[in-house]
Amino acid sequence: MKNKSKQGSNYGEWKMIRAGDIFTFIKSYAFSRENLSRGILSKKDIGNIHYGDIHSTFTSFSIDLSVVEIPIIKERRFNPKKEELLKDGDLIIADTSEDYEGVGVAVSIHGLEGRKAVGGLHTFVLRDNKGITNEYYRQYIFRNLKVRNSLQKVANGVSVYGISKKAVSDILLSIPSLPEQNRIIAVLEIWDEAIEKLAKKIEIKKQIKKGLMQDLLSGKKRLVEFRDKWNAQKINDIFYIKKGFGLSKDKLSNVGKYECVLYGELYTIYGELITYIKSKTNVRDGALSKSGDVLIPASTTTGALDLAIASCIERKDVLIGGDINILRPKKEVDSRFFAFYLTHIKKHNLARLAQGVTIFHLYASDFKKIEIEIPEIKEQTAIAKIILIADKEISELENKLSLIRDQKKYLLDNLITGTIRVPETLKIYANI
Repeated sequence: MKNKSKQGSNYGEWKMIRAGDIFTFIKSYAFSRENLSRGILSKKDIGNIHYGDIHSTFTSFSIDLSVVEIPIIKERRFNPKKEELLKDGDLIIADTSEDYEGVGVAVSIHGLEGRKAVGGLHTFVLRDNKGITNEYYRQYIFRNLKVRNSLQKVANGVSVYGISKKAVSDILLSIPSLPEQNRIIAVLEIWDEAIEKLAKKIEIKKQIKKGLMQDLLSGKKRLVEFRDKWNAQKINDIFYIKKGFGLSKDKLSNVGKYECVLYGELYTIYGELITYIKSKTNVRDGALSKSGDVLIPASTTTGALDLAIASCIERKDVLIGGDINILRPKKEVDSRFFAFYLTHIKKHNLARLAQGVTIFHLYASDFKKIEIEIPEIKEQTAIAKIILIADKEISELENKLSLIRDQKKYLLDNLITGTIRVPETLKIYANI
């Protein structure tokens, strides 16, 4: 079968080819987790790509074994045949999954450079010995939505779903000519490069922000316009401390009239200004926020350090849920500064006051014991503004990264199905 383009003579034809007519199945070796260690593959080891890593560990379609940690076989006497060792460009497919979405998920292997590895438990290794597919295009073939649907239809099982070699062999793959495969890869690599550069830039910005916060919030570095000594005070001298109001799940509603903050949401905000509130309720009674409240979790099951997370809310009349300590200013302070200060400078002080074994609690009385050194209000505000500017820059970059990833996904879904074609005359520029 052939798929003829209607878009001009500079487009080649896409051919429908059985997977078994392209790929040869290479033997896999099933080792249990007990017989595997983990690390970067050295040239003296033999790696084993386990189906569980394809489902949960690897975040890319293309795995570079020179930099990505993989399972390593402990048995030193294991000696597979040369032809059973993975080669760059081999596909490894998970033949088992607990859900349909994971059936037949494939990754492409690269970066071997003399290293040895074999397919592992519940995997098929596919090798194109005929040169029908580009080494880097291969990783996308089984990501084609039509192919994914075909694989899911032939999967069998009840709580665990599996596919057979025959089922994979019989899947029809829509394959463009090698020149068009190369052009598709060239387009996608531009987006990959932009994503990688932006992700690195974001990480650098976060590290800069972290150092900036440590220096400014501790007073180690001062802003040039401020010279006054920081004052030692107790938290109880600065804030009234009260508790939020418990809300059961049946009191929450997506169409509720009133906004509310639940203690579990504080862990995703992590010492930041609360600007978006997703929870709602029709209950009006309880602890309502005032602008400038600082919120800190009152209990957790995940460790004392998770209690040391302060957030600032600048909106009034938001219902504050249970298991939240509310620090309400007694005098003029910049609550944004305190949210950052308590989270990043006094984190361990707060954690040490937590009580409990399996459930950790931070009580209002505990805050009275904490002494802090803080600047005057103008310096508090200046420091908070600098941190918030850094936050805004990072947020804008993260939004841009999300957009570029969405663009890449759209291109990927359409390029590998032939919905969007890449003409021979296309000139690709690295400026996205």
